[in-house]
Amino acid sequence: MAYQTVSLPSFGSVRMDLSEGLLKPDMSPDACNVDTRSGALRTAFGFSRVMPETLEAITPFERMYVYATERGNRYLAASQDMLYYYDAVSGIWRPLYQFERTAVGERMDFLKVRIGTEDRLLIACGEEPLITFDAATNTVDVFGTEQKESYHTISYVELYFGRLFAAGDPQAPARLYWSKAPGGGRTIDDWRSDEASENVSGGYVDVGVDDDPITGLFAMSNQLLIFKRDSLYRLLGDRPGNYRIIRVDAAFRQPLHTACVRYADRLFFLTEAGLCFYDGQTVRKSAAFRALDPILQNANLSGIRSAACDDTLYFAIRMRYDAPYNDTLIEYDVLRDRFMLRSGFTAVDLCTVHGTLYLLTGAGKYVAFDNNISYDGDPIQAWWTTPAMDLGRKDTNKTLLRLTASGEGRIGVRAVSDGGTYETQIRLSSVPLGVTEIPLRGVGRVFRLRFSSVNGAPFTIDAPVTLLFDQQKRPG
Repeated sequence: MAYQTVSLPSFGSVRMDLSEGLLKPDMSPDACNVDTRSGALRTAFGFSRVMPETLEAITPFERMYVYATERGNRYLAASQDMLYYYDAVSGIWRPLYQFERTAVGERMDFLKVRIGTEDRLLIACGEEPLITFDAATNTVDVFGTEQKESYHTISYVELYFGRLFAAGDPQAPARLYWSKAPGGGRTIDDWRSDEASENVSGGYVDVGVDDDPITGLFAMSNQLLIFKRDSLYRLLGDRPGNYRIIRVDAAFRQPLHTACVRYADRLFFLTEAGLCFYDGQTVRKSAAFRALDPILQNANLSGIRSAACDDTLYFAIRMRYDAPYNDTLIEYDVLRDRFMLRSGFTAVDLCTVHGTLYLLTGAGKYVAFDNNISYDGDPIQAWWTTPAMDLGRKDTNKTLLRLTASGEGRIGVRAVSDGGTYETQIRLSSVPLGVTEIPLRGVGRVFRLRFSSVNGAPFTIDAPVTLLFDQQKRPG
C-alpha cells in the first residue's frame, strides 16, 4: 500500500475553454451558484423581493430601471406595449405610458438628465420620440418638439460634456444628434443651431454610411463611443467647433448595446466570442475572455442584459436557446479576471443603484441581491467540480479513501473515476476549528470530485481540502 495525500489549496472560478488536464486544481470546469472570492467555497447569497406585489403584463417584459431620486428610489418596468411604475403609497403597480408600437428591449435606453432646473428620467424606446418621467408627479411627458428640432424617433441617448447625444433614428440610421450646451437659457431638449456661437449650438452629423446604422452610444471621460452594426467610431472634443470623429480599427464581434457596461473608464461587453473591453484607444480581449467558450457559442445572447456592481460585472443570457427570458447570470470579477455562473431564476433585466444589484424576473418579481440564503424562497442549488485529475500519473490506479475538510453545513460529495461513481452526504463539524473526515470509494487512473449543496441549504467549505488515496502501479 502506498498511501499519499494531495491538497486542494483553494477553490476558484469557472474555466471551460481548456482541456481539464490543463486546468489548475483550483479551476472548475463546472460550477454554479457559489462564491469563491476568499478561496473558500460557499453557497452564493441570493435575493429578496423589493416589494411584495408582482407585476403582471399582457405582453412580455423587456426592461427595468431603478430611478434614484432625493425622495427615494422609483421602480419602473417596461413590457412590449406598456411602461409601468410602482406606486409605493398604494402598494400596486400602475400603467404609466402605452407605447405606440411594440417596444424591443435592445432598442430601449434610460438616462437621468436635468432639463433646465428639473430632474427627469429620459426614456427611449426606438419606436417613437423620446419621453420623460417626472418622479415628483409620477407622470410622463414628451421630451422634444419639432420647433426645437428634437422630435425624432430615438433608441440611444447619452450625456457627454453636458450635452445630450442621441441616435437610432430609423429615418437617418447613421445620424448622431446633439443638443445645445445647457446654460444661459439653453436646455438639452433644444437641438437647433444657436446664433450666439457654433460651440453652444445643437446639431447633427452622419457617421459613416446609412447601411451601417448606429447601435449604441457610450460616454467615456474624454470621448463618446459610437457603436455601429459593422464598425466602431469615437467622437473627440468638448464642443462642436473641435469635434472629431475617428474610426476605431479593431477586430471584434459587435455587441448589442444592452451587453455593454462601464467600469473604471473602460467599456466592457460580452458577445458569443467572449469578453472584450475598450481601453480608451482600441478594443482588447480580457485575459480570460475565452473562459466560457463552450456555453457562449451555444447560448442565445439576443436578449442579453448587463450591469456593474462594485468590482463585478453581470451579464444575463439564455442558456436554453428558446427560453422566453434569460436563465443564466454570468458574473465577472474584474480585479481577479475570473468568471462564475448563476442559475435557478429568470432575468428580464438588471440595474445597479447605490451598490445594490436589482433584477426583474420573468414572473414579474422585482428583486435585489442581498444576504438572503434563497432566491426569494427558491432554494439555491450550488455546486463546484474539480478538474479531472490523474496527479501526473495516468499509469497508476488511485484508490480514493478519505477527504478531510472543515466548514459548516451539510454537503454532498461525488467522486467519479473511470472505475465508477460514489456519492455521499455529510454534515461538516460545527465545532470551532473542527475537522470532518469524509469516507470515499472509487478506483481509477483519473478521478473528479464534486461538492454540492443538499436540498438548496447553504454550506461553506474552508480551504484547503486534503484527499487521502492509495496509489499503485497497474499490473503489466
